[in-house]
Amino acid sequence: MFKKLLASIGVGGAKVDTQLDNPRLRPGDMLTGRVVVQGGNADQDIDKIELVLMVEAEQESGDHEVRGALPLGSILVSQRFTVKAGETRQFPFQLQLPAETPINALAHYGRPLAVWIHTDLAIASAVDASDRDLLEVHPTAQVAALLAAFEQLGWGLYSTDVEVGTARIGNVASTLGCYQEMELKPRGGNFRIQEIELTFLPWGNETHVLIEVDSRFGGDFYRSLAMGPDFAGRNWADELRRQLPL
Repeated sequence: MFKKLLASIGVGGAKVDTQLDNPRLRPGDMLTGRVVVQGGNADQDIDKIELVLMVEAEQESGDHEVRGALPLGSILVSQRFTVKAGETRQFPFQLQLPAETPINALAHYGRPLAVWIHTDLAIASAVDASDRDLLEVHPTAQVAALLAAFEQLGWGLYSTDVEVGTARIGNVASTLGCYQEMELKPRGGNFRIQEIELTFLPWGNETHVLIEVDSRFGGDFYRSLAMGPDFAGRNWADELRRQLPL
């Protein structure tokens, strides 16, 4: 009886460990792994196991921005069950990353962008146990191609962050409650443009790109382009030269 009481308040209770098969992946890929639950000193009722895809996002608060954890999606790994004292239970899972999952495996000078899996082990009548596993989200082929084109023209990635809100490019809108911005700066300086910000929105078999240009002398402006299934055969450096005063 005393052991059960200790378990109910989190002393000697169940532990959770989420083991990822492929923590290095791209938006749209399938994340696989297993959640391992190790029983404590007494039998324990678990209400559920849930995995939540999280990102660190910025939101305006008054005259400044506040960073916080924002959920992008979740899956239920297990419903209610009992883990016996000393027992080990494994629960395999598959979680497809949304196509708009922010990308953080990019070299830049800004603050690292955290994307992770939060494991929630909901324990009946007790404080929940949790686990956090970082993901390394690499760029899609479309994002890599456009960044390479900017690099060819002398523009490198300086920083990237995620903003709470909705981005729109024509009739296409972001769907996760947030969107990623990638800030580019000219290598060696640029007389006319101070910085460029990119937002990528995948939509069906296309990737739409919003380009925000910050002019040194005012008159900031936007451009947009669509990268279709034939994107790999196009010269994006030439396309950028046609659209921007680079």
